[in-house]
Amino acid sequence: MGGEPLTGSQQDVRTETSWPQPESRILVDESEPRSGVRVLGVAGEIDRLEAEAILARLDALLRAPDARLVVLDLSAVRFMGSHGLTTVVHAQRIATALGRTLRGVTGAANRAVSRPITMTGLDWVIDWFTSVPEATSTERP
Repeated sequence: MGGEPLTGSQQDVRTETSWPQPESRILVDESEPRSGVRVLGVAGEIDRLEAEAILARLDALLRAPDARLVVLDLSAVRFMGSHGLTTVVHAQRIATALGRTLRGVTGAANRAVSRPITMTGLDWVIDWFTSVPEATSTERP
């Protein structure tokens, strides 16, 4: 995802930020590896505005009529602020209310994501995996 031109289901999401921050950018990639399983891949830096865009996409994926499992792939995220963590909590609440399963992917050695998740106890809220294939391999509740 990093640095590649946008193709297929990738979406370029631009958000406006104020001084002194330059315009931020995240790349979002949606896929459906099999029926009922949706994956939202995110690359870049997640702060307030990016988190809002991610939550909107997660909400839509969780509300899809055939979605049983939604996986949030953060393995290409370089920074995850408190707004990103809050987004995961909100998405989990939506998933629970809809009777859906939400899982997360941190990547094998992505401390920018795994460290804040562990430090805040978010690893107790949803199941986290190191890869998308691992997260989508079973559909246990």
